[in-house]
Amino acid sequence: MVITMTKKLIYLEKDHHIAWLTLNRPDRKNALNIDMWRAIPDLVRRAENDSEIKILILRSAVPNIFCAGADMSEFERFMDDRAARDDNRRAIRAACTALEDFTKPTLAMIAGACVGGGCILALSCDMRFGDTKSRYGITPAKLGLVYGLSDTRRLLEQVGPAATRDILFSARIIDADKAWGMGLINEVCAPEDLEKNVRDYCGLLLNNSSHSLLEIKKLIKRIQSGVRDDDAQSEAIFMDAFDGPDHKEGVDAFLNKRKPAY
Repeated sequence: MVITMTKKLIYLEKDHHIAWLTLNRPDRKNALNIDMWRAIPDLVRRAENDSEIKILILRSAVPNIFCAGADMSEFERFMDDRAARDDNRRAIRAACTALEDFTKPTLAMIAGACVGGGCILALSCDMRFGDTKSRYGITPAKLGLVYGLSDTRRLLEQVGPAATRDILFSARIIDADKAWGMGLINEVCAPEDLEKNVRDYCGLLLNNSSHSLLEIKKLIKRIQSGVRDDDAQSEAIFMDAFDGPDHKEGVDAFLNKRKPAY
């Protein structure tokens, strides 16, 4: 994995059609402070506005650690300063919402510990790929805290209510196999294969229509928000796709036995 040498705590890089959003705070195991949370929406916006970027991957520049969670050194100030506490809450919510609302596919590439705020950040992505050494936990119950509704909803949508209760009630750390069995992560692989597997999966997405992926993501989000049946909007999307350039290119490529150029 090629990592840029920089002192920035979080940064964005572009590799052809892939944007890499990278956590880079090795001295604190990527513990997320308010400045890192605040930086995320603008970085995500840059990737959103770049028409060449088709996928965003959240990763760590620190070997064998994804994110240790929130920066506990800030908590003493939050205990005494309600305004600072609320600023931090707003920053966390804006960061997670920016990732969740990104219109293109997002993946979290997880090596090592993925705990607390790091886990919630990963859950804001569409999919999560972890290595066999990765570990997961959401631990506010150990600190007498309660996560927000949006953060809890992201967890529940992935693992269901029973596993959500288990993860939050117990505040325990679970291994990669258990996380995969719960549906918390999509795939587990050997540490040496993690980046290759993520890149191979991105290759599958890049071979498909960007229009299809964008509309699929919209439809899933509408279903999650409570829409249960087709309506004028979804039917128009279905019908109009037949007239789109991606459909024409896909059919022509299929008939002529070539790879489509999306």
